[in-house]
Amino acid sequence: MRFTVLGGVTARVDGHVTEFGPTRPGALLGVLLAGAGQVVSAEDLVERVLGAAPPPRARALMQTWLTRLRQMLPGLIEREGAGYVVRVDPLEIDLHLFRHLVRAGRTADALALAQAEPLSTLDTPWAVQLRADFAAELLAARLAHVDARLEEGRHASLVPELQALAAERPLDERIAAQLIEALHGSGRAPEALRHFEVVRENLRTELGAEPSRHLTTLHRRLQTASAPRQLPAAPKPFTGRATELAELDNVPTGVVVITGTGGVGKTSLAVHWAHRAAERFPDGQLYVNLHGFGPSGAAVSPGDAVLRFLSALDVPRAQVPHDLAGQSALLRDALADKRVLMLLDNATDADQVEPLLPRTPHAHVVITSRTALKPKHAKELPLGLLSPDDARALLTARIGLDRARAEPDAVDTVVRRCARLPLALAVAGARAATQPEFPLAALADELADLDAFADDDDVTADLRSVFSHSCKALSPPALRLFGLFGLMPGSDISHAGAASLAGTAPAETGDLLAELARANLIDEPEPGRFTCHDLLRDYAAELAPDSERDAALHRLLDHLALTAVEAGVAYTPSRHRPATPDSAPGVIVQRFGTHEDALAWLMAEHPTLMAAMPHGTTEQTWLMGWSLADALDRQARYRDLLTSQQLAVAAVEKLGDTDGLGRSLINLGRSLSRVDRPQEAVAALHRALDVYEGNPAGQAGVLLNIAMLCPDDRIEEALEHTRRGLALFEEVGDAYGQANALTGLAWGHGKLGEYALTVEYAERAMRMWQEMDHLIGQAEAWDNLGTGYLGLGEHAQAVRAYTRSSELFRLGGDIPLEAGSYEQLGDTHAAAGDAELARQAWQRSAELRTRAGLSADQVRAKLQAEGQ
Repeated sequence: MRFTVLGGVTARVDGHVTEFGPTRPGALLGVLLAGAGQVVSAEDLVERVLGAAPPPRARALMQTWLTRLRQMLPGLIEREGAGYVVRVDPLEIDLHLFRHLVRAGRTADALALAQAEPLSTLDTPWAVQLRADFAAELLAARLAHVDARLEEGRHASLVPELQALAAERPLDERIAAQLIEALHGSGRAPEALRHFEVVRENLRTELGAEPSRHLTTLHRRLQTASAPRQLPAAPKPFTGRATELAELDNVPTGVVVITGTGGVGKTSLAVHWAHRAAERFPDGQLYVNLHGFGPSGAAVSPGDAVLRFLSALDVPRAQVPHDLAGQSALLRDALADKRVLMLLDNATDADQVEPLLPRTPHAHVVITSRTALKPKHAKELPLGLLSPDDARALLTARIGLDRARAEPDAVDTVVRRCARLPLALAVAGARAATQPEFPLAALADELADLDAFADDDDVTADLRSVFSHSCKALSPPALRLFGLFGLMPGSDISHAGAASLAGTAPAETGDLLAELARANLIDEPEPGRFTCHDLLRDYAAELAPDSERDAALHRLLDHLALTAVEAGVAYTPSRHRPATPDSAPGVIVQRFGTHEDALAWLMAEHPTLMAAMPHGTTEQTWLMGWSLADALDRQARYRDLLTSQQLAVAAVEKLGDTDGLGRSLINLGRSLSRVDRPQEAVAALHRALDVYEGNPAGQAGVLLNIAMLCPDDRIEEALEHTRRGLALFEEVGDAYGQANALTGLAWGHGKLGEYALTVEYAERAMRMWQEMDHLIGQAEAWDNLGTGYLGLGEHAQAVRAYTRSSELFRLGGDIPLEAGSYEQLGDTHAAAGDAELARQAWQRSAELRTRAGLSADQVRAKLQAEGQ
């Protein structure tokens, strides 16, 4: 036998199913099943089935129903004393099976079973209370299931579910803790910490209470875990430099500049000391390799470095100004009360580091450079060659103590011929370590037979000798790949990029990269990305065969340009894919399954793409620029956005590709508007309009972009551009463009107070967005409908519209627009005279704005005014 009380009451006996529906006998059976194993008195049965005021002859009716049930289900219901009981295994009843599964920790199975409320057709007070109790059980089971999935590490998939729960129960601290853990575990630490602040504010406002100890402890733990830890791995082995380490230990907070020639070990010293001193800086350690002495175009700009630091410090992108001065000021504000160590590695000059200096009392900055920088109040720490003893110790650590003791004279010879330079000793030591069967003296003799030394101070000659010696031990394919490394336009390269550069299969390339790493000629600072010291890169460039240079660089640029197009399309699927050439033989073109994967690749390769653009063919350059446009815009990398689009326009002009030129000019106009150059932006867009002469769809897209640049006091002009764009999109049958234009018209008429037109255009746009299944488009249409209905005084319709738009914006992941919908929803409730619902909607808007790093002052002012 099987019985259900969740939803309707049913009985399955010998394969036959009886559905009782909303009948009194069914209600009676459901009451007895809900209390399986318990005797229910006749009086209680009457009250539970018929309510506190039963009709006359209720007991007689009950007896009739009991008789009918006994006939249908013989042996199930028994009389016991003054009451009745069902004799059945409780696990045959879905409600009791649910409870058993929860107790057994099988929450997934329990939740799958609980798809409806118990006795959903019975409305007596007892049934209402039963459902309330079950709702609490169901929530507890759901939260237990969340805990289980959190333990499994399924953080990202839980975020939407927990956000919905938190919105329903903003004062539930268990849900708050789970959401905070899920956000943090899915790499969204800033949102996790902001949600704690939202919950704390809710508790204070609503209950006059502080967060529980559990929630406070979790917050403190995540604060510590969220402190940036950007230092590269500590160098191993590290020997010597006792005097310099002591000097670094004794410097109070401020700025220290470690200077010295290339290869002398400035970075190793700085990173080793930083790890040793990390506990002095509990609020984190920031690191950036500025690549000041790498290939042309590879140096990190001050603006890019500032943005990296602001991101590491969890400063919301929406708060970041567009100009470098504003970004530097924001960085100082973010570090004002923090004990942070900042390591600026490989700086080229004072101009590169000055915008990064925090000038705050608790922050400490260590800079490495080949030149004597002179930041204000900085201490300079010159770094010379290793002492003979320290140089011998470093080489010994590389080759092993037994081998060094066996050939002390050979150790001295290698140390002398490496000029006591750590970089040279590392390369030579790696060479010796890979050939343990060779006498060390033979390797020392090989060094003497190579490039002649000018004198003891000629470091470059010594390094070239050591590099040459190590390269002789490489296999020919590895030596070829090392030489091609010298052609890289950026500071590092991916595995796929290296394979494309060499024109070799990925598996073979992996073996060659491992060989070069064992020889200490390249590093892998993070999984899958490879780089090498700039002196090694300079030497490598000399080894690249002249006959291969152009083809190898073309393959690498092909890989970057064509993979960038794939990433650009995956990142913004609505963009029209540009025509691309066939890739050169040996080029790897990567594909991307998700929006997130595409963005991750674009941002990882963004510095390399920027460095590569000036070296590409005209086609490669414009494709790289097109691919970067949306990602750089949404990531607020506006200077690089402008530079990339200027390069793209210059390249595509040479191709004679009018469509490509039009697109690049639109992107250029957008980038100029982002850096507050509106007149130049408009000029670029008008030029695009001319380029698209005879191309209605192209001109329509330009007109919509021109409309977006119109300020609020020129809405009529914006509407005219949008109407012209709509007519052109209709002419060519471009549904996506038409829906965009209709959305713009709805918004513009709403701004003018022409609400009937707002509704008309929004409804037209809605139908098109729904046909395309375009989530954000539908959300915008609902939002515009809300504006129209509110303006027309149709409050119920406006509430429905804003509720729907906020739901869709949430599903689409657009927090600022979701916050805007909630604010408008609050305005609508207020206009309808419902102060409590208005307060709830405004509170939700304020929470979302806080989470997104946006100002909530306007919404809080409404909350404050409502409370007076």
